[in-house]
Amino acid sequence: MTQFNSATKYATDPFSKIDPPRVVLDQFASQALVKMQEDLAQKVEPDLAISEPTRQDISDYLKQKIREKGISENNIYDLSERLDQTVLDDISRLLLSNTFIYLVIIKEALYEEVSNIEVSNILDQTALYNAVLRKAHDVHRKWFLARLLAEVFDARHIAINASSPRWQKLDDLTLGRTIPIAEGKVEPAVMDILSTLYQKGDLPHYLQLYIDERSNIPKHLFTPSIQESIIDYLMKLGLEIQDKQEFKDGKYDEYFALAYSEALKYTTVSEDPIDMALKKGGKVDWDFSVDVFDATEEQGVIPANIKATGALDYVYYIGEGMRVFDVANALVLRWASGALDIPEGDAAAALYRFHKRRSDRSTPEERAMLYKRVLNRGNGQLLSSMMPNTAFPRYWHALMSEVTQYISKKEGTGTGDYQPSRSQLYQAVKNLQYNLTEYMTGMAHLQVTEDYAHLQEAIDLVKMEEIINHFGGRRKSLWNVIESVAKQDLGVTVQTSVMRDLAVEGNKVYQWVADFNEAIVREEEFKNFLKAAEAWIIAQASLEEANGFAPNGKGQDNFGDFNDDFNDDFDDDFDDW
Repeated sequence: MTQFNSATKYATDPFSKIDPPRVVLDQFASQALVKMQEDLAQKVEPDLAISEPTRQDISDYLKQKIREKGISENNIYDLSERLDQTVLDDISRLLLSNTFIYLVIIKEALYEEVSNIEVSNILDQTALYNAVLRKAHDVHRKWFLARLLAEVFDARHIAINASSPRWQKLDDLTLGRTIPIAEGKVEPAVMDILSTLYQKGDLPHYLQLYIDERSNIPKHLFTPSIQESIIDYLMKLGLEIQDKQEFKDGKYDEYFALAYSEALKYTTVSEDPIDMALKKGGKVDWDFSVDVFDATEEQGVIPANIKATGALDYVYYIGEGMRVFDVANALVLRWASGALDIPEGDAAAALYRFHKRRSDRSTPEERAMLYKRVLNRGNGQLLSSMMPNTAFPRYWHALMSEVTQYISKKEGTGTGDYQPSRSQLYQAVKNLQYNLTEYMTGMAHLQVTEDYAHLQEAIDLVKMEEIINHFGGRRKSLWNVIESVAKQDLGVTVQTSVMRDLAVEGNKVYQWVADFNEAIVREEEFKNFLKAAEAWIIAQASLEEANGFAPNGKGQDNFGDFNDDFNDDFDDDFDDW
C-alpha cells in the first residue's frame, strides 16, 4: 500500500501545496478558522479507536482513510497543483490551503461524492477535483461563514432570535453576499448584512410564504431579481406585517400583487431610453432579462457585458430573424392605407404611437452596425474606427462543439455516474467571457436597451387582441400573426418556433456564461445550461436544414440585410404623413 511518507518525485508536502489568499487575514477570520478546525476535529474524533486523540492522530487517521481509496501522494500533489491554479474565491482558497481542513474535505469527497475511483483515469481525477471544489464551496464555506458571523456577534454582544422569521433569512442573505476576509473588512461586511436584515424585516419570509401558499402566479416567475424588486417596493411603501393570521387571511395579498406588477416593469425595460433621453438627468435601469414567452406559450470578466450581448442576440433572432420589427411596420402601413380597419381604441393608439416614434428609434442600419460590431453577424456597415468581433463566431461555435462532445461522452457510457472531463468546455466558456467583455462596450449597452424596448413595443403591438383577431385565423396567436403578415406583406416564410428557441435558449446560455466561475459550478445550473445549449444546437440544425442559415458565422444569414427594400418603401410611403 502506498505510504504518504514514502519517497516521491515531489519534495514538498502535497497537502500544503495550495497557496493561501493574498490578503492579510482579519482577526475574526483567523478566529473562525481556528474554531472551524476544532469543530471538524470533534466531528472526526468518534471514528478513531483511541481516546482523546491529538490533532496529529486525527490527521494520520484521515490520511489512512484516503490511502484506503488507492490515492497516492503523487495523486494528491497533482490534485493540489490543479486546485492551486484554479481561480478561487478567498474563503475557498483559505480553507483548501489549511492542511487539516483540506484533509477533511478530500476524505469527505472520496467517501461521500465519488466511489470506485481509478486515479490513473484522467476522468476520475477530474471527478475528484470537482467533488473537492463542491465540498469546499457548498459545505465548508457555509460552515466557515457561520463561524465568522458567530465571532462578530459574540464580540459585539449581538443576540440572535432563531425563531424570528427575519433571522431565518440570515443564512440566505450571507451566502448571497461576498464577505471579504482581509484585515478590517469582516466586521463592516457583517454589519452591512445585519443592516439589510433589519431594514427588510420579515418581508423576505412573508414573500416566500406568499409565493408558496397564496399566489396564483407560477413560482418560476419569481426570479431572484423579481423577488428583490418586490421587497424593495414593499419597503418603500413602509409595509409591516404585524399579525401572522391577517397574512394567512389574505389581508396583504394586494400589496404583494402590486409589488410583483411593479417589479415586472424593471425587468421589462419600463424606462425606455427614448423617453428617458428627453428627461434631464434621466437614466435607464435594466438587468438585461428578456421575455421567455411563458405567458404566451473572474477576473477580467464583466458579467453585465455578457448579459447585454445575450439581450442583443435575442433582439437579433426575434426582431430580425422572426421579422418582428418589419411585421410591426407592415401593420402600421396597412392601417395607414385603410387595409387594416381599426379606427379607435387601444390598438389604434398603439399603431399611431409606433408610427410617431419611428424616427426616434434606431434605424435598421444602426441595428445592423451593432450586430456586426459585437456579434459579427449580418451585412452591417461599420464606421472607419470600428472593428467587427470576428472572433465571436469561432468562440461560440467552439462552445457548442464542446457541449456536443460532452453530452455524447456522457450518454455513450450508459451510466449517470460517469463524469466526462469539463476542462475543455470550461475553457471555451472562459474564451467567450473574455471576448464579450472586450467587445460589448461603450454606447452598446444603451443601444441594446433601446432596441429591446423597441422590440417589446413591436411585440405588444402585434399581439393586441384586435390584430390577432384580424390575422390569427384558426390559430389565434402572436406567432400566427407574425407568420401571416411576413408571408403576405414581406414575401418570406418565418419559422417562429425555431427562431424563438434560438433566442430564448441562447439567452439562457449567455446568462450562465456571464455568471460562470469554475470554482463554484453548481450541478443543477450546469445541467440547465447543457439543456439550453442542446436546444439551441437542435434549433440551429433545423434552421440550417430548412434554408442554409448559419448564425455561427459559417455561412450567411438569410436576413442579413433586414429587408432593406421593404424599409425603403415604408419610409417613402410615410414621407408626407
